[in-house]
Amino acid sequence: MRERLRTLTYDAKRVAQSPGAFANWPRVLGDMARERFGGGPSTLSFATRTGLRIDCPNRPGARVPIYEIFAEDCYRFDWFLGSLSGRPIQVMDIGGHIGTFACRLAQLHPSARISSYEPSPTTAAFLRRNVEQNGFADRITVTEAAIASSTGFAELDDNGAGSGLNGLVSAGHGSTATSTKVPTIAFDEALAAIGRPVDVVKMDCEGGEYDLVYGSSPAGWDSVQRVVLEYHRVPGQSWEQLRDWFAQRGLTVQAHVGTGDGLGSAWLSRDALS
Repeated sequence: MRERLRTLTYDAKRVAQSPGAFANWPRVLGDMARERFGGGPSTLSFATRTGLRIDCPNRPGARVPIYEIFAEDCYRFDWFLGSLSGRPIQVMDIGGHIGTFACRLAQLHPSARISSYEPSPTTAAFLRRNVEQNGFADRITVTEAAIASSTGFAELDDNGAGSGLNGLVSAGHGSTATSTKVPTIAFDEALAAIGRPVDVVKMDCEGGEYDLVYGSSPAGWDSVQRVVLEYHRVPGQSWEQLRDWFAQRGLTVQAHVGTGDGLGSAWLSRDALS
């Protein structure tokens, strides 16, 4: 009964959010409803009120970030970017998913160049599709790989349907029948490949944040002015230790939302954000 109530509450929230966020909301809601009963199209196409078109698999885990960004502004872009909004910036998007973060940032900041990394083959295909159909291919580069502590290969728990919960087995995700071998790139090597100072790092890599940060060179973060990340429950790791590591690099917490069970989001900056 409790789970049923939670589902109904969640559905009501999405129904209420859709008209304000998406111009084609009747079709979107109809296609989502049909998926729940085993029908509907395999791909959803969201015509956002901001003018972007975002496509994703018609599965609950794939469409969550679309609502988070276009209905809830979960990254608080204007506040977070602050003084960076007035100049060209280089952004490292770790855990690019289907491209909602990268495309929205590119739309808001015409001088931003974004390097987006997504290891899941299915999800990366939608990431490329959204970048291209919104005209950002000249400013957003897509690399089908995970950012980690070392360059090589790793096992990714991947359901193949664009889930935002796909993650590396080494970060605590179970090895299942859907697991696949994916390439990894060390954080420092990714920086070198970008070839210019990185101003902003966004991380949403389902537990991989600890491995890639602690395996990086502290000097690699010298140019970084902002970090926004989602952290996860990983055995032997803690948000408090990660927070202190960044503080030693001069990046301090400006806002933090935690759930109390090892999961949360944090915004860090070198200068105070008002």
